[in-house]
Amino acid sequence: MARRRDSALEITPGLTLPTEGLSFAATRSGGPGGQNVNKVASKVLLSFDVAGSPSLSEVQRARILERLKPRITRDGILRVQASNHREQARNLEDARARLG
Repeated sequence: MARRRDSALEITPGLTLPTEGLSFAATRSGGPGGQNVNKVASKVLLSFDVAGSPSLSEVQRARILERLKPRITRDGILRVQASNHREQARNLEDARARLG
């Protein structure tokens, strides 16, 4: 499980990503969920540029690209979506935790 350390996100003991390398977008969640579902942008899409990250060694990059291939775009962007919670902040934390 990923852990957050100040301005970094520890994925494994040997791999820590700076949060500057992560970007997120919030969108509206679809489906049922009450009166705020169509007004509040609570769903989070967290992105990390695996192909272009200076934080990764070539070995780490190759391992991530191979193991997480279904979740990585053609451009080498790893995307994690979270929408289990009603609050954007909780979905962001969920996405960060699932990144690892």
